[in-house]
Amino acid sequence: MDSEKLIHKITEKKALKDSDELLNYINESGENSREYIRYKTLWALLQTGNEMDDETINQGFNAVKRGVKGHRNSILLNIAKYAAIIILAVSAGYLVQYADFNNEIAINEIFVPKGNRTSIVLPDGTKVWLSNGTRLVYPENFVGDFRNVELEGEGFFEVTHDKDHPFIVNVGEHRIKVLGTRFAVVAYPDDDEVKAELVSGKIQFDIQSGVTEESYRSFMVKPMHSLVYDKTSGKVYESIIPDGFHDYWQKGIYSFKDERFDSLAIKIARIYNVEIIFGDEELKSRIFTGTLSVDDNIYTLMEVFKSASGKPFDYYFDSGKIYIDK
Repeated sequence: MDSEKLIHKITEKKALKDSDELLNYINESGENSREYIRYKTLWALLQTGNEMDDETINQGFNAVKRGVKGHRNSILLNIAKYAAIIILAVSAGYLVQYADFNNEIAINEIFVPKGNRTSIVLPDGTKVWLSNGTRLVYPENFVGDFRNVELEGEGFFEVTHDKDHPFIVNVGEHRIKVLGTRFAVVAYPDDDEVKAELVSGKIQFDIQSGVTEESYRSFMVKPMHSLVYDKTSGKVYESIIPDGFHDYWQKGIYSFKDERFDSLAIKIARIYNVEIIFGDEELKSRIFTGTLSVDDNIYTLMEVFKSASGKPFDYYFDSGKIYIDK
C-alpha cells in the first residue's frame, strides 16, 4: 500500500477493526505499523489545524501538489494537502509515535517541541490544545468504562460530555477525572508542582497517596479556580484563576503579576526554546508584572525585562542559552 492510498484510507475515518486491508498492511511489518501511526496521529492534528502559519502550509502544499503528476481531482489534491502538513509537522519535530495493536487498538502519541503549539481532536470529539515540550498519549478509539489519556506538559481540554464514560487525564501517578468540561493541566515531570485549572464544569483531582497503587487523596476543583499540588511538600493549594488565563490558550499571551524571575525563566525557556542561566542567586528573586507573547522576539523580550528591572543586569546569548548576571 503506497502512502497516498494509506492517507486516503485514514481520511475515511473508519475504525481500524473495520478495515481488513489496513489490518493486513499493519501486520506485515513494524515499519508499516509505524507509518500508519505517524499518519493517523497527524490526521488528528489536521482536525483543528496546527499552529503552523498559512504561508508555510501553502508552500508545502504547492510543493507536494506539483508531485501529483498533473492529476487535479479533489481526492488527490486533498491527499497532497495532508501529505504537505505531515511532512512539515514531522520536520518540525511534532511527532513521536508507537503502536500497540493488542485488541486491535492503536495508541497514538504526540510530542510538541519547545517553542511550538498545536491542537488536536480526540476520537470522542474532545478538543485539546498543547504547547511547549508537551507529550500526549491517547488511543485510536476509546473502549471500556473510561476515556484515558496521558499527559506530560501542559494542555487545555474541552471534553465532550459522556456521563457513562468519564474522561481521565493521567499525569504521572496522579489523575484528573472529568465528565464534560473545560480545564487546563500543567504537569511537567521536572516541575515541583502539578496544577489543574477549571474554567467550567466539574473535575476531581486525585493525588496518589503512596499507600497502595490505587490509593488517592481526592479534591474537587471549583470553576474559575486552580488546585496546585506541591510534589515536594505534599501540600495542596487553591487559588482563583487570574485574569488573562484564556489569552494564553487562545492567543498565546501569558500574563503575570508579581512573579519571580526564576519562575518566569521556566516559562520563557519552554516558549522560546532557550535555557536561562543565572549568574547570581539574587537575580532569581526579582519580581516582574506584565505580559509576554509566544510571537515575541526573544532578544526584544530580554531588553524589556532589563529595562523593567529595578536594578540593572547584563545578559548574553550563546548556543541557545541566555546567561544573566549583575
